[in-house]
Amino acid sequence: MKRTTALLFAAMVATCGPGLHAQAARRGVSAGAHSIAAVRSAAFHTDYVRLGSESDEGLLYEPTSTGAKAPIALLFSHPDGNTFGYPIARQMAVRGYRILMVNHHGPEVGPWVYAPGISAGVRYLRSLPGVRRVVIIGHSGGSPLIAFYAKVAAHGPSACDGIEKLYPCPTAGLTGLARPDGVILLDSPLGAFHAMSSLDPAVHGEARVANLDMFAADNGFDAATGRANYSAAFARRFYTAQTTDNARIVNHALARLHKLAEGNGRFRDDEPFVIPGMGSFAAGARLYDPDPEDFLSHTRAPHLLLKSDGQTAYVIIRSVRPPLGAYARDLNTLNIMSQDTTVRRFLANYAIRTNAQYAITADDIMGVDWASAVSSTPSNAEGITVPALVMVMTCHYFAVAGEIVYDHLASKDKTYAAVEGATHMFTPCRPQYGDTVKATFDFVNAWLSKPGRF
Repeated sequence: MKRTTALLFAAMVATCGPGLHAQAARRGVSAGAHSIAAVRSAAFHTDYVRLGSESDEGLLYEPTSTGAKAPIALLFSHPDGNTFGYPIARQMAVRGYRILMVNHHGPEVGPWVYAPGISAGVRYLRSLPGVRRVVIIGHSGGSPLIAFYAKVAAHGPSACDGIEKLYPCPTAGLTGLARPDGVILLDSPLGAFHAMSSLDPAVHGEARVANLDMFAADNGFDAATGRANYSAAFARRFYTAQTTDNARIVNHALARLHKLAEGNGRFRDDEPFVIPGMGSFAAGARLYDPDPEDFLSHTRAPHLLLKSDGQTAYVIIRSVRPPLGAYARDLNTLNIMSQDTTVRRFLANYAIRTNAQYAITADDIMGVDWASAVSSTPSNAEGITVPALVMVMTCHYFAVAGEIVYDHLASKDKTYAAVEGATHMFTPCRPQYGDTVKATFDFVNAWLSKPGRF
């Protein structure tokens, strides 16, 4: 399993709390598949599609009988993973949509390597009978990719190779990308910032720094429950140290990149880059994991909430996730609480600038230079002008992230909606929240079907 695929599934099961990971993964994936299996043969069929290169391929889910939904086709992609069995495909196909699931195989330095395959997929969908509009969809780690693609397709390579970028993208293959007609981002992280926010400032040498250790009882962490209650003073120390460490790591990577450019690197094209204390997958040192009440707990403004009783309301969106402090047990585990990457991949995917104002609060993330990262979802959202939907799952920690992305969108027609009690993989985190999978994709269907939108 590649790293970004593992990130997706780790984030999916993390919402269920310690001790339930494997059970939740089985229940979340198999239940979704089983709910569609009975109607699969009658509802839709699939066709393999080669997208013009050895690296890019697609699987088209097509309803057996096309009807009113035929004019709108969908495309879904996620970096490094096999998307062909992803539940979004079945959910949208049974609702009458043609949806192309796009994979890329090969070296994946940065998000730009996926763009030609996505472009070929958009063009392929437009060639199908009756298709008038193509909407691209991202979920989890696929959302930063989709936002990147939408911005570059609309504005050309100059949108990602400016001097403000820590690692400007190569422009080859990024001219004339097929423009989407709409964008859907489901439970989106913020791109490079997601990795930066996992940095553990207590990691310095072999001994942990006691006054920066978020997993220490003296600083407010309860190992027995995985819950924490951090003081404002500790949070200030933590985020100040995290900013310092981030600057040191980014500057070291840039120095190594300069050596590579001079021909003085350890290897000709790239070199290993290991970061102790930067979490892999969904792991890491994030105060909002064990302390969901004080960090990323609610949005700043009211938004549309899809309630478990079927009603809707415009309210402050509040996260109902449980505390996620289980990573305390993995502090010394290689490739969980460390990042094993390369100089170029780090700079392309995980590097972002922060400043002295950096902090995560109950309803905001401050002090981040969103424009400094090619993979920054908020920065790329500023280049999206087509109709856009941002959906968040309230039994996860992306409600505030979703609001930040929504606020950065340039689209005049943009929607933020939250699904009450849904986990990162759309299933309910507690029975009282009902069928959150149905609620999620019924709303996507309603949004796509709104008269005059497309």
